[in-house]
Amino acid sequence: MEGGDPAVMGEGEGEGGGGPNGVQQTQWKPSWKGYGWGKGCGWGKGWGGCKGGLKGGMMMMNNMKGKGKGKWQPRWPSGPNLARARVSSEPVTGEVLEWKGKYGWIKPTVPVEHPMADRHKGHIYVSINDLQGGLEALTVGSLCQFHLFEDASGLGAEEVIGS
Repeated sequence: MEGGDPAVMGEGEGEGGGGPNGVQQTQWKPSWKGYGWGKGCGWGKGWGGCKGGLKGGMMMMNNMKGKGKGKWQPRWPSGPNLARARVSSEPVTGEVLEWKGKYGWIKPTVPVEHPMADRHKGHIYVSINDLQGGLEALTVGSLCQFHLFEDASGLGAEEVIGS
C-alpha cells in the first residue's frame, strides 16, 4: 500500500475488514509524510512551512509582491469636503437621477458649458450636506434648483432646493 495507490480491502484483510454486508471498501493513503502541504510538515503544523506556523506563513504572504491588484486607491479625490469654487451666479435647474442615502446625482435640464462638465457623464454630484430647507433626501425624478461648484473631482451642486 505504498506509493499513494488505493488498496482494496476485502474480508479479513487490514484493520477494518469488509464493509457492511460484505461490501468492499477502498482506503487511500498518500505516499508522502504528514498528509499535508510542503516538505512533509502536514496541515496541522501551519502555513508557510514547519517553522513559524500560521503567523510565519502570513508574514511570508504579506511580503509577496506582484500578486493581485494591491490596495485600492481612488483615481482622483472625492467626497463633500474638497475645496470648492462656485461656478454659477444664477440657480441651475435639474432632475434627480439617483439618490444613494447620503449623496446622489442630478442631470441638469440645460447642459452645462464647463471644462469639467463631461466628467461623470455630464451628471452633477450632490451631497446630503448641501440640501437646504430641512431636506434629508431627494426624490428620484423630481426637479430641483441649485448652484454649481467645481472641485478636484468635478462639478457639484450646493444650496440645493427641491423635493
